Amino acid sequence: MAVAKNFFMIDALNVGVVQSFPEIEPPGARFKYSERTDTKKADMTDTFECEFDTANAPKKILRFCVSRICYSANEDDPERKRRFQEMQVLLQRAKTAN
Repeated sequence: MAVAKNFFMIDALNVGVVQSFPEIEPPGARFKYSERTDTKKADMTDTFECEFDTANAPKKILRFCVSRICYSANEDDPERKRRFQEMQVLLQRAKTAN
């Protein structure tokens, strides 16, 4: 959820159903969300997905998808690649701040 909050540049994100898959390679998670705080979980349609290098902390993000648009280090689109790099930097900053 930290990736999503940083991506949308918001402090609070209304999160619905969360699914986590630490036992598959690569480990990952996905959840339904809404940027509107009054949206009911049943009405959420947007999905955020992440893949990580390990299931254990500290984790390094390998890829994330916002609805149907994905971002990763080996992305051909320079804007998507940059957004991915920004998320890596922000997550690293958060780890060193704790």
